[in-house]
Amino acid sequence: MTAGAAPVPGRRASLGAAVVLAGYLLLAPSLYLLGPFALLTLLSRPRTPRELFWLVLAGAGVAASLVGDQTLVPQLLRTGGLLMSVAFVLLSSRPSWTVITRILWALALTLGGLVIWGRVWGVSWAAVEGAFTEIMREIYQAWAQSRPGDADFQLFLQQAQEVAPRAARLMPGLLALQAMAGCALAWMWHHRIAAAPLGRSPGPFREFRFNDHLVWGAIFTLGSLLLPLPALARIIAANFLIVWVGLYTVRGLAVIAAIFEQAPAHLRILAMGLASPICAVLGLADTWLDFRGRLAPPAPGGA
Repeated sequence: MTAGAAPVPGRRASLGAAVVLAGYLLLAPSLYLLGPFALLTLLSRPRTPRELFWLVLAGAGVAASLVGDQTLVPQLLRTGGLLMSVAFVLLSSRPSWTVITRILWALALTLGGLVIWGRVWGVSWAAVEGAFTEIMREIYQAWAQSRPGDADFQLFLQQAQEVAPRAARLMPGLLALQAMAGCALAWMWHHRIAAAPLGRSPGPFREFRFNDHLVWGAIFTLGSLLLPLPALARIIAANFLIVWVGLYTVRGLAVIAAIFEQAPAHLRILAMGLASPICAVLGLADTWLDFRGRLAPPAPGGA
């Protein structure tokens, strides 16, 4: 590489991070990312123009997400986003904890806060499930009107509307995964933007892991679905299972990223895409087999 030339891997990493950021803001509630990022940036005492620019931008995004529709689902998303943001940032004062540990504790505190919020305002689970079902049906109806002459598409949407109540029951688990991803991205971008960021910088994705003992939580959740539980208990267990599957899928993807670390970028993306259906199993197996530890070269002298 010639003198003065920018390192291509660095540019690619920045471009990849920007694509992930843009994709998240398009597909998930922006408050789950902008809330913790704005609070982290504020607590790091921004001084540079770059920090102030991103703080103002994130603050404007948070303010925009807090206004608008006052129906149940938007209120639930806003309340959950604020609780998750505050809990994660407060837990970030414990530098000895890993990012994923703080995220999991923040998620637990947010869940408890939402239960209290629902009891204070008289919001039942049936009301939440009905609100999500109505939103999904409205989306399907809008899609149906966009292609009125496509009989196969209309049939597919009609079937989707029939299963909307069952899909709505799993929305809390999916939103929990989005909230966790938002906090992780907020932490990553905080360390990219802040001049004096809080805590330790996040490691590369290929090193992603969490406490192996959490596997018993996943096993217990899966086992509980095999028991004759009440309907609400089964719904809660199913949503927890979604969170576990998401966590172990990401861990499996990290294992694949480590295995193909030296491969070209397009080959790594292809490998992760082809293996994604079994990534949860791979991540679960990594608990006992430690694939990345086996990839490490032996220590000199046989130590």
